[in-house]
Amino acid sequence: MERRRVRAALAAILLISRDRLSRGETDDLIAQSLNEYRMDLDGYKANKAAWPDVRENGPLTKPKHIAYYQELILATDRLVEKMARHKRQFNSLLELDNALISQLKGWEGNESPSGKRHPGRR
Repeated sequence: MERRRVRAALAAILLISRDRLSRGETDDLIAQSLNEYRMDLDGYKANKAAWPDVRENGPLTKPKHIAYYQELILATDRLVEKMARHKRQFNSLLELDNALISQLKGWEGNESPSGKRHPGRR
């Protein structure tokens, strides 16, 4: 069950982030996407059926947004692998959400789609 929750949350982050990027929304993308998912599960499920596959660029057209999204996909893949390897468990959805946001906000070698450096990056 834990693994399903992580995968579902990461898929939501990817799909909603891609949709937000296509609309030019770049601020606090990961946390805002996860919040949108948690606040409106029914709306997410309805939209998910119409969105292209999570690994596709979908409606993204700006090269910077496409590069950011592809790096986000790689970061989520690494995070799933890391969590499985360490058998990470969460006591609540809030704890899971905070862990995902923390891990994904500072992944290696990237700038946010708005051009700002990720926290902790030089």
